[in-house]
Amino acid sequence: MPIDHLRRARAAWPLLVGRAVNGRPPCTYREICDEIGVHWRSAPYFLCIIRRYCKARELPPLQVLVVNAATRLPGQGCSGTPRTVRDHQAALQAIYAYKWPSAVPF
Repeated sequence: MPIDHLRRARAAWPLLVGRAVNGRPPCTYREICDEIGVHWRSAPYFLCIIRRYCKARELPPLQVLVVNAATRLPGQGCSGTPRTVRDHQAALQAIYAYKWPSAVPF
């Protein structure tokens, strides 16, 4: 049976939007995966779906609300995410300022 990363992205979306709307700090890969009931190693796959959705619509990169526990930066698993503290902070500011839809748009 194939893994449904789209379903996982749909489960993660409202959690990330809630975090953005409330100005909460980023969570770790393990934390988001625990919330949706999957192994943390699957995070890059469903977060890339969110990244592609945001990029295609020129939205702030919502997926950067998920970070590596040690570095507190997004990991290497998905291209197009900020890798420096400065770039990450700029992305977070854009995420917190954006008016996110509460319903999953994909």
